[in-house]
Amino acid sequence: MKYIAPTLAFASAVAAHGYVDTALIGSQNYKFYQPYADPYANPKPQRISRPIQGNGPVENVSLSDLQCGGYTAGGAPGSSPAALHAEVAAGTEVKLYWTLWPDTHVGPTVTYMAKCPDTGCNDWMPGTEAVWFKIQQEGRNGNTWGATATMKAGGFVSYTIPKCIPSGNYLVRHEIIALHAASSYPGAQFYPVRSH
Repeated sequence: MKYIAPTLAFASAVAAHGYVDTALIGSQNYKFYQPYADPYANPKPQRISRPIQGNGPVENVSLSDLQCGGYTAGGAPGSSPAALHAEVAAGTEVKLYWTLWPDTHVGPTVTYMAKCPDTGCNDWMPGTEAVWFKIQQEGRNGNTWGATATMKAGGFVSYTIPKCIPSGNYLVRHEIIALHAASSYPGAQFYPVRSH
């Protein structure tokens, strides 16, 4: 019986956050990295999204983890490349379906893109280069936040690949920024995901 309280506390902490589960890119569905299944699968599933550390936030904005959900404290700074790339035409709508998001974690959604070098995205980490450009943001509108759509089953965040960008390989970085604890530093919680 000594283990019930810690186990329940852990279960509620796991249930308290989320990550992108799937994406609908044009008419093609893609399963994103599953942090509680993919590391244990044999063979490892191939995804268009880079691995994330779990469903918890990145709070230290000085770490490269902020770019794609790495886990420096656990020995995995940044994130390893995704095995696959999604072929996407400019002007295509993308819908990201998050796992059910807690209604206490209000905040904006933001999506960025970065053009990869000619060699591709697999071996590239932007580091401190100023390569990201914003293609989507949804902040607060009355009592509704960008993350509000993800608080109901089947909810999603959408964006469109800009028609004005040159063809090539790109990284897409999408995130929810939860503001429920942002009254003091480092209170804002970032939940980034990066895909190819």
